[in-house]
Amino acid sequence: MAVLHAAAFWFAALIFLARTPYVLRNPRGRAAWGATGVGALGLLTLGSVVPQPVLDGLLGGTNLINLVQNVCAVTAFWLMLRASTSDLPERPVLASPLALLVVVVAFAVPFFAVRDRGGTDFHFIVRGIDQPAMWLYASIYMLAVAVVAATTLRSGVLRNPVALVVFRVGLSLVVIASIDEIASLTVDHFTLFGPALRDGLRLAFDPPFYLGIVLIVVAMASLTFRRWERDLRCRRHNRRLRRIARRHQVRAVERDGDVQARTYDLVIAIRDAEVRGRALDDAELAEVRSAELTLTRSLGG
Repeated sequence: MAVLHAAAFWFAALIFLARTPYVLRNPRGRAAWGATGVGALGLLTLGSVVPQPVLDGLLGGTNLINLVQNVCAVTAFWLMLRASTSDLPERPVLASPLALLVVVVAFAVPFFAVRDRGGTDFHFIVRGIDQPAMWLYASIYMLAVAVVAATTLRSGVLRNPVALVVFRVGLSLVVIASIDEIASLTVDHFTLFGPALRDGLRLAFDPPFYLGIVLIVVAMASLTFRRWERDLRCRRHNRRLRRIARRHQVRAVERDGDVQARTYDLVIAIRDAEVRGRALDDAELAEVRSAELTLTRSLGG
């Protein structure tokens, strides 16, 4: 599973870095960007890139890294919920900062009640699952992930329909994996069924959970790639429209910032000049219409 953990981390980290310049210009995308960054940090704590004992050693070497990992995961899913419900008239209750705080406290309290957390151990939860505090800690955490992911699945919206399908498949896998993990924790704690079934439930968690995370990141990344493609087209139109404006002595008041807005301002100025009697040739008209089509499509995501 180390390869899967590492792949998920590097993919999330690269998408986070790639989206940073866009987010610095456009605050609207910061929740999804933050979700990717916090999620990458959580994946880093799994130890596939930097050894877990090194990370946990910085925190005292008492498996506190496990709590950090789970706080990062819940926060990342919560940020994704906020990002995907930003256009709704009213966000779900779970999308409030207070809800996140309540959830984190709910599983952090039993974590600190675990007796003798010992030295750094990747299988920290499995080794101590006989303790009620450990079972509560891990179960409440997984229940929180399942509920937040299910709420996002029900209420979350992405503008691109293909990205939305991939997003929902990823969330579905996370919900399924979370339910499996809660069942695994419960049968391990109460020693239900035989070892083979308990091991099977435990091993069934990682593939759908981390594949789901990758699909969620892919869906969000696809929106970024579409924005990049849109911006490239708008820059090309912007250059050509500037030449048309200069040729016809049209002065456009271009706003600072987004190239889409600047291109829109040029289209409006040139169309206004047409109304006032400026005649455009066929090539110029074709360019203006092409720019209008690009702008119209970009409004749909």
